[in-house]
Amino acid sequence: QASRQVELLRMDDQRVEIDAECYFENVCSVIKALVSEVGTPSEIKAISLSGASGNTLLLDENYRPVRNAISWLDTRTAGREAELWSDVDPERVYRSAGWPFGGTFPLAHLGWLKASDPDAWGRARYFTMLNDYLYHRLCGRLVVDRSKATTFYLQDQEASTWNSELLAVLGLEPGRLSELLASGSICGEVTPEAAKATGLASGTRVVTGSFDHPSAARSTGVFGEGDLLISAGTSWVVFAPIKSRETGLKGRMLIDPFLSPAGCWGSMFALTAVAEKMNVYLKQCIASTNGEPLFDRFNRLAAEAPPGAEGLSIELFQQPYEENKAIAATATPANIARALMEGIVFLMRNRVDHLMRLTGSHAGRIVLTGGPTKSAVWPTILADVLNRPVAIPETGEHAGAMGAVLLAGIGTGIF
Repeated sequence: QASRQVELLRMDDQRVEIDAECYFENVCSVIKALVSEVGTPSEIKAISLSGASGNTLLLDENYRPVRNAISWLDTRTAGREAELWSDVDPERVYRSAGWPFGGTFPLAHLGWLKASDPDAWGRARYFTMLNDYLYHRLCGRLVVDRSKATTFYLQDQEASTWNSELLAVLGLEPGRLSELLASGSICGEVTPEAAKATGLASGTRVVTGSFDHPSAARSTGVFGEGDLLISAGTSWVVFAPIKSRETGLKGRMLIDPFLSPAGCWGSMFALTAVAEKMNVYLKQCIASTNGEPLFDRFNRLAAEAPPGAEGLSIELFQQPYEENKAIAATATPANIARALMEGIVFLMRNRVDHLMRLTGSHAGRIVLTGGPTKSAVWPTILADVLNRPVAIPETGEHAGAMGAVLLAGIGTGIF
């Protein structure tokens, strides 16, 4: 394994951008570090990419970035969808793209760029995303898999084509967007230039991957309706296969093509930024003065408290610390730690119950990945509250990358 920090350019409180060339160099550095562990680079049959998406990038006729990519974390367009695209019906966008249009992500970015940076818009030949640019730099072909294309909002998910209605609003033709391919498709071979930058052998196959959560679902065997993948981190995200795309739309969930049309669609919902809200409590109520790491202390105290935390309940989205100081001041650190864990799990239980009612399916496997898997008590609370066994995969921390490995193997016929 290898890692590099993504360098985010924060212009002000709202604008978050990424230097595409710097990003590519960092990706190459990661690949080169991995390849160095292999005796003969030609033994590597293929490379594939999984990860978050939604970073908007404009390229000129020579496929060079016209400006920085706008990150999916950028909120300059938040709540301005009606202003930016007065002719676009958000409900029609949702039914076509599979993600609710809330005024951020590429469709909003494109509206902002067209209105606020006409020079960049005029110089742009291709309208794409940062992941697509990586594929082009690796193999010389500008492509996007159907999974990551969901975050671009211009895809008609069911037709597996670009949405002609939205392209007409933008004044763009399909040829000015990346080529749409299914996940697990060979899109080319590593060029000599990319081989030099990455250490890979020229001719190594490049295979399309997917968005991070469906990629993790692939590697952990979460394939059938009733199965759940819970990815616990900054946000707690549930990925659930569903037989009918309409079920996901009815539940206002994020929809991914996943295994369709032969198998299930994927649906996602999240407790967004829940860790951020929890950390305020941790720092204010249970921080250690003897040097014990905060999360070690958090887990130890939660294990010492009785189930139910002696009646203490904390609902982080309704009870942020600043509004709950008085209650927190009267509780023991152990009960606060336990209540925080239980509060997050019960929020998850509510969402899972809602999903089960929508699908009417029998409960299947639950797979947990992320930081809480390292806790001795948190997975147990989850299993108790959901009344279902919880599996923790050995590769949980890298489940998304392992999904990319499987897609590379599928693309090259190994699997």
